[in-house]
Amino acid sequence: MSILLQSPYVETNGTWLRGNLHAHSTLSDGVLPPEEVVATYERLGYDFLALSDHDLVAPVAALQAATEMTLLTGNEITANGPHLLHVGARERVAPEADRQAVIDAVCESGGFAVLNHPNWGEDFDHFPFRYLASLEGYVGVETYNGIIEVLPGSPFSLDKWDRLLSTGRRVWAFANDDFHAPPHAARGWNMVQAADRSAEAILAALQTGRFYCSTGVRLAEIEVTDTDLRVAAEGAAHIRFIGKWGRELALVEGNEATYRVLGNEGGYVRAEVYGEGYRAAWTQPVWLEQAG
Repeated sequence: MSILLQSPYVETNGTWLRGNLHAHSTLSDGVLPPEEVVATYERLGYDFLALSDHDLVAPVAALQAATEMTLLTGNEITANGPHLLHVGARERVAPEADRQAVIDAVCESGGFAVLNHPNWGEDFDHFPFRYLASLEGYVGVETYNGIIEVLPGSPFSLDKWDRLLSTGRRVWAFANDDFHAPPHAARGWNMVQAADRSAEAILAALQTGRFYCSTGVRLAEIEVTDTDLRVAAEGAAHIRFIGKWGRELALVEGNEATYRVLGNEGGYVRAEVYGEGYRAAWTQPVWLEQAG
């Protein structure tokens, strides 16, 4: 019986765009006013940015004329429970303690939900796995959150993401700064392959997984064929291919590698590409299904 590879990286003749979906201004607990947050990311060469102040939707339309970046609406739903992003928000969603009700309201009001920094805190458990697994309707999780570099816990949550994937949940990985001050900028970002630079095109690409996460490595190629997953990067030291329960399927030295699917991977394959120091990039999963 043959294996069918289902990849989010389809119809990807668009432009790669760099962006951050998690940033705070003086409208909540950030140190810079909204216009200076926008200017900070424009100086860094970003293509899109979402302001995600706590429990309010910043008026980004008033800021759009002053920047060439695409500004996305959003907010971080914070009060009364674990935090989540509402990306592409048309209106504020009340921060109810019932996070499933919050996610449902996000989906009904427009935009989508991303669960934030799951491994934040002294117990490394801001979002316990059982809670993550019990919720429905969210698009993905922050597998990297930059501000947790300087707070208790781990900025990475690839472990919980792999557990979700291994139990059949089809959710995407996100990497964001959680910007509150200039030292937090450009720690982690999302590289999106969108049809154009409009907010609509960027949001559509994010929802369908046409992006990868990075803390400093830029991918030159992501190719999925009937049998293979191939990745290439500039300045990569080694590449890991990961399957069910986070198992390493292959480790390849160098800046390009191809993994041929065998059928025993456990439902998905994804790639992690490592460069110098802590610099890395990771793809979304390619799903494996039996055909015929």
